Amino acid sequence: MPSPFPGMDPYLEATYIWPDFHDRLAGHLSGELNSVLPPPYYARLEMRPEVGIAEEAGQGRRIVPDVALASRPGSGSASGQTAVLDAPGSNLSKSIEVTVRSEPLRHAMVEIRDAKYGHRLVTLIEIVSPSNKRPGIDRRMYLHKQREVLDSDASLVELDLLRHGQRLLSSLYVQETVQELEPAPDYLVLVNRVWKRVDDAMNYQIFPVLVTEVLPRIPVPLRSNEPEILLDLQAVFNRVYDTGPYRRGAIDYNLPPDPPLPGETAAWAAQRVRDWLGGGNPALSPPAG
Repeated sequence: MPSPFPGMDPYLEATYIWPDFHDRLAGHLSGELNSVLPPPYYARLEMRPEVGIAEEAGQGRRIVPDVALASRPGSGSASGQTAVLDAPGSNLSKSIEVTVRSEPLRHAMVEIRDAKYGHRLVTLIEIVSPSNKRPGIDRRMYLHKQREVLDSDASLVELDLLRHGQRLLSSLYVQETVQELEPAPDYLVLVNRVWKRVDDAMNYQIFPVLVTEVLPRIPVPLRSNEPEILLDLQAVFNRVYDTGPYRRGAIDYNLPPDPPLPGETAAWAAQRVRDWLGGGNPALSPPAG
């Protein structure tokens, strides 16, 4: 059963659901690539720790919830009863039980490696997380890793499926190019091929995406003299959504998405959700303008 939306589901951007989606997307991307990569290439998952904390106004603020599980037992006493001081109660008082994540978050990424040449990294596929797009240690770690790859002999593919926050564009020219796009993209996919880095010049293939559009089919570079792998991001997304918990209650589609959508796009999204919840076929047309 597909998502209510033709492409990326904006409800998945909420901080409470994003880590689950991020990990599932990385796993499905790796599996898809391993089904089509020619030997001796293979895709594997790699993890980098994150803290999920952004720096705002000089203070650290956790933007990914600590709470992994919460249960709410009912009250032990009937409504309207008066406590009796000389008769201790025998029922447990109302409480909230929580399980708190005590270890750093895992930032999953996909590496394509070459078994023939010492399992060398050929291409890195990064999936941007919310804390990567806000000031703080996770953004600094991401930019450091980005710089390492751009200074190496490996290609880089970046998937930014988050509308809010500061883009992780390494080049001022790319930043200006993206800022001039009309309409402004909601999501962004960048492909940087190692053989197109000449001296200080960086070449990027940019895939701008609106929330009203399907996700793109993108090239995954290997080596300069070899065919590139065509990766259908929408097909991968559909499998992630179908096998995930999102339409099974993990997302409340009766509420607006968080972060919110603007104006006419919000109205378009609300109509798609109403049609979807009602069992109809959501209108495929994007909002006017």
